[in-house]
Amino acid sequence: MARLPSLNHQMFQRLEDKKAIGQSRHLAKLEAKDQGGKVETIHSYKTYDAYKQSSKTFIKWLRQEFPEIKDINNIDKDIGAMYIQHRSKQGVSAYTYSQDIAMLNKTLSLGLTKSYCGVANRSIKAITKGRVDNGFKTQSNSLELIIKATGLRRNELYNLKKSDLLISDNRVVGIKVSSGAKGGRPRTVEVIGKYQKSFYDLVESIESDSKVVTDKIPKQLQTHRLRAEFAQEKYKELIALGRKDPKADLTQSMGHNRKGVLVHYGVY
Repeated sequence: MARLPSLNHQMFQRLEDKKAIGQSRHLAKLEAKDQGGKVETIHSYKTYDAYKQSSKTFIKWLRQEFPEIKDINNIDKDIGAMYIQHRSKQGVSAYTYSQDIAMLNKTLSLGLTKSYCGVANRSIKAITKGRVDNGFKTQSNSLELIIKATGLRRNELYNLKKSDLLISDNRVVGIKVSSGAKGGRPRTVEVIGKYQKSFYDLVESIESDSKVVTDKIPKQLQTHRLRAEFAQEKYKELIALGRKDPKADLTQSMGHNRKGVLVHYGVY
């Protein structure tokens, strides 16, 4: 009988089998929905790298607690729950052990939930990374203005061209988001009213087929915090406009599918 690879290598191979970088996660979700299941593949390098690191931490714990296990197929749901409880007692954030649960479910199909593991749900108030102002500002403040006006993600902002802008009466009233959109889902975003003229002034002299942002976007720029500012301001604006379902409209503008995610941007 051939000797099994190390546990780390087995987990690595399982992650590799799940990798679907470059393929549409949106289409994968539709296919999974039709089949009554969940997306079993990984569609971004960020998620893949996070799961890879999370798996290494798990295997280190597993070797200490269950040295007899040499095959990841012998890891059951109760062992997974014990690990999540261990992580919670360690004092890691709810965000971190939520990621651990996601990794275990993706690689080992354990079907873990926070309720089953006996740990608290992810606390919105505890999710502070990227929400507290780090004091960084670009020299012109133009990037901040565009994100607060549109709620664009970093990649969407980098790929934005002037031809994507909807301009009326010397104002940028909306944008068509296609290139760089998360999950490959195009959408149209209504620019917040108070920023429309300032946005136009920024791009007035740019050629129609040119990028709006030509320089590298600084890593220190807290795009998630700025997106949260957009979400909160836009929600108030949509209510004032008398929209029938402002949360649904805002969810679409943010590039999400579920209204429940808005709480992560401070919209309740």
